[in-house]
Amino acid sequence: MPKTSLNPRIVNRTVRAKLAPRRDPYWHLIAEGQHLGYRRLEIGGSWIVRYYTREHGRRFQALGMADDTAPANGTHVLGFQQALEAAQTWLGTVTRSDANGVHIGRYTVANAAQDWLGKWQGSERSKATSEANVKHWILPTLGSVEVAKLTRMHVEGWLHDLGRQKPLKVQRREKAEKALPPSRRSNITYRHDDPETMRKRRDSANRVFNDLRALLTRAYDNQQANSKAPWETVAKFEGTAKASAEGLTLMEAKRFFDACEPDFLTLVQGALITGCRYGDLCNMRAGAYEPRLHAVAVKQGKTGEWQRSYLRDEEETFFVKHTTDKNSDEHIFLRADGEPWKKSNQQERMKEALTAATINRHVRFHDLRHSLGQWMAESGADMKIISKQLGHSSVKVTEEFYVKYTPQFVAESVRASKPSFIEF
Repeated sequence: MPKTSLNPRIVNRTVRAKLAPRRDPYWHLIAEGQHLGYRRLEIGGSWIVRYYTREHGRRFQALGMADDTAPANGTHVLGFQQALEAAQTWLGTVTRSDANGVHIGRYTVANAAQDWLGKWQGSERSKATSEANVKHWILPTLGSVEVAKLTRMHVEGWLHDLGRQKPLKVQRREKAEKALPPSRRSNITYRHDDPETMRKRRDSANRVFNDLRALLTRAYDNQQANSKAPWETVAKFEGTAKASAEGLTLMEAKRFFDACEPDFLTLVQGALITGCRYGDLCNMRAGAYEPRLHAVAVKQGKTGEWQRSYLRDEEETFFVKHTTDKNSDEHIFLRADGEPWKKSNQQERMKEALTAATINRHVRFHDLRHSLGQWMAESGADMKIISKQLGHSSVKVTEEFYVKYTPQFVAESVRASKPSFIEF
């Protein structure tokens, strides 16, 4: 590296002409971390300024050509003193901008994302989600694009490509399986044309787009873009709202039971007895069963709150059967291979059982929880009781998001309760 100190060789034009051409500039020290550089070319040379801080590293700015072959004009052809003044002006702008948190120079989407995440005001959990969205879905395609040069076509094309991409876990699984012999590869296929799969991918794309819009809007507010139009005029995917609860009717539940493999049936029955979420059932230990209270108590993974589900006599028999001879810390629900149920193990089992039971609707394992709430509501149970049974934080959650009356139940209830006030 050239010596970064006072360099009289670049002050005088005649002396500069005798320097050897090279890419690395000859540096003149202005102040600590601040240097004016002269890059000698085959014919003439040019001026550059360098600024270094621990926080931002090295930054450079071209100032113009040196007055080696043409007289200085104070704009694009500069003598040493003019170059020094231009360097000091730029350095003053950068230091003031650093103090105010404003980025100077080429400002990319990656810079905007870094600034946005650096000023995060939400929860750590939501920040982690946004960091993952930025890392995996925004930066690979848009990270190097300058915010000021971003176009609507950039953003719209990125969004629609994102809506077609496979989930990250699917990409990783397929990549890992390529290294395996065919006999060891799973038979799980990713169905691009499945309506529910398409809805989920587009819904995920919309949520990532929310993060992109937020970081770009902050860049606009910091005067790094002249318009919001490149992202604000792009429409999100429509029809991506979360699928409504598809609970089972009692008749469907009986067919569904008959279609389940024994180990999965036990898990399904546990879900319909307690109303617990899949993750809580996977982690449920024998000690959760409370014979004295005729209940099962679990700490909910989603909320951290305790859920106590009360049992009928036959349901208590079910838990006695599956907790007898087990230590309190042993899992209640196990797969046929003796291992605990793990994340996503239930998905393929649900599809297979639904197909075998000729239930042609998208019913998730989580909808077994909805089914219990629905059955209790249709039997006349008070909403507060249902809320307690399902471990909800408030009755409002129960009423608005979980308990959905079937059209048949509504029709029968209306016919039974509507007064007859018109004679025909």
